[in-house]
Amino acid sequence: MKKRLIAAATIGLGVISGCGNPAGLVPVSGKVLYRGEPATGAVVYFHRQSGPGEPARPIPYGVVEPDGSFSLTSEDVGRGAVPGSYSVLVEWRDRSGDGVSPVTTRGRRGLVKRSRVRSGPDRLEGRYFDVDRPRIHARIEAASSQLPPFELAD
Repeated sequence: MKKRLIAAATIGLGVISGCGNPAGLVPVSGKVLYRGEPATGAVVYFHRQSGPGEPARPIPYGVVEPDGSFSLTSEDVGRGAVPGSYSVLVEWRDRSGDGVSPVTTRGRRGLVKRSRVRSGPDRLEGRYFDVDRPRIHARIEAASSQLPPFELAD
């Protein structure tokens, strides 16, 4: 009976410690503006400027809300990003291709909104989406980071 109780307690502690953000991620938020207006629907990607031998990490990203704000998420890891220096890329699709399209999943056919997939040309014409020549850089500190607004221009 004691062994089962200890095992249950250990499993419970594992579940509790697994909640929240993993160690090393800090909350990061900011704003993206184009000509002074919110770039609603744009996606920001933070590419970490790492040194040789550093492990590959997920690319934190955020979607710009109607007020211009975004919060970063590191795919399959948690909310936020690891502190460090980043190149910031912005992609802003015009969604002209939105609508519905037929999709077959597990032998069943159904309609899926294409707006769930970025479609249409980039409104910024790739100017802010070149990893070899990033136009925006950001530094994420070890505490929560509220970044200054990114002002995009033509």
